[in-house]
Amino acid sequence: MSTVPRLAEGIELIGEYQGSGFVQAPYIVRRADGQVIQLPRLLYLLAASVDGERDHERLASVLSAEFGKVVQPDQVSFLLEKRLRPVGIVVDELATSGSKMAVKADPLLALKFRVGVVPERAVWRIAGLFAPMFWPPVVLAALAAFVGLDVLIVAQGGLSQIVPSAVALVYQPALTLLVIGLLLASAAFHECGHVTACRYGGAKPGVMGFGLYLVWPALYSTVTDSYRLGRGGRLRTDLGGVYFNAVFITGMSVAYIDTGAPWLLVAIVALHIETATQFLPMLRLDGYYILSDLIGVPDLFSRMGPVLASIIPGRPTHPRVLELKPWARRTITLWVLVVVPYLAYWLIGFLLVVPQVLPVVWNRLVELSHAVAVKAAEGHIAETALGVVQIILLLIPWVGSLLMLGMMVRRPVRWLLTRSPVARLRARSA
Repeated sequence: MSTVPRLAEGIELIGEYQGSGFVQAPYIVRRADGQVIQLPRLLYLLAASVDGERDHERLASVLSAEFGKVVQPDQVSFLLEKRLRPVGIVVDELATSGSKMAVKADPLLALKFRVGVVPERAVWRIAGLFAPMFWPPVVLAALAAFVGLDVLIVAQGGLSQIVPSAVALVYQPALTLLVIGLLLASAAFHECGHVTACRYGGAKPGVMGFGLYLVWPALYSTVTDSYRLGRGGRLRTDLGGVYFNAVFITGMSVAYIDTGAPWLLVAIVALHIETATQFLPMLRLDGYYILSDLIGVPDLFSRMGPVLASIIPGRPTHPRVLELKPWARRTITLWVLVVVPYLAYWLIGFLLVVPQVLPVVWNRLVELSHAVAVKAAEGHIAETALGVVQIILLLIPWVGSLLMLGMMVRRPVRWLLTRSPVARLRARSA
């Protein structure tokens, strides 16, 4: 007698992925842990038929009617056991709430080292507070003000004041701290833009927090539920961060025009640069997700291997490439041809530079530590705080580098260990 399967706790069947670049649009399922899973239509219909009461024979009957082709009970058993159960979508009737959750995906270059700070309930309220900023008249007015104030600052000779303003900060540590504080505040406001756009479109944002992305600190927001939205809603979510950056810059520009404070000009220019880098699609920044949603193919990095294998002369086209529409296939291939050399350049450069830079960084850390101790003893609060910030900024990239190195060598080491004579001997004895 076959067991009666049921959906795992917290499973949400979202539906067809809108605006996809696939020949056959996938269907989206969201697990309780936030993991979004793509399924073909047959598997999605099977998941939708699982109600905790139907056995495999009844599921086969229902699925045959829904799918339009005859599906046998043994085929249902295979799909349940080999496709849906391993990814944590279904469990059997004897499973308990303490059953182990399926392994979560480990996407390339994702923000892996992170900690949530703002819970979902607070994020929902934040998103509701800023929701009016996405009313079309407000968006148009905000963008017009952003462009107009930029033009006004340039017309007043702002460009010629950038270098003197930056140099002046060297002698004014308190103002340097203000610039850093403004940049941190803008980063937090940036994430508010993503969660607000997510809620405005009809999806539910998750937690917000901070972590280490590659070798640098970063704030993040959870907007995976935006997969339930159409292409327009997903793009609004992607662009919500840079839109809020523009609003933040507009506020700083008003303050600069009113006060003429040089440190504000430095902050404005720095935030312009940071906003522009968000559009780069080579890393998992906003530009990457914008490109992904324009094409309609989630997680472009997962397509990199299949695309590279498909462009080798004499090799057949990989199935994960064939499932894409021709225009999406060409676009992703072009993206891969740009990204691979870019990542290789930075990886090789990193490996070459590290041995030379590490001793310099260590000496600088020793100098800064001594200087901070002296300033603290003399009671110079601003200089002491700035020195501590500099030490932290020097340490964080190296902590991130060590974590990255650990991730890079973990899989090769695990592969070698599984093929060692000791591992083979243990496998035989087992």
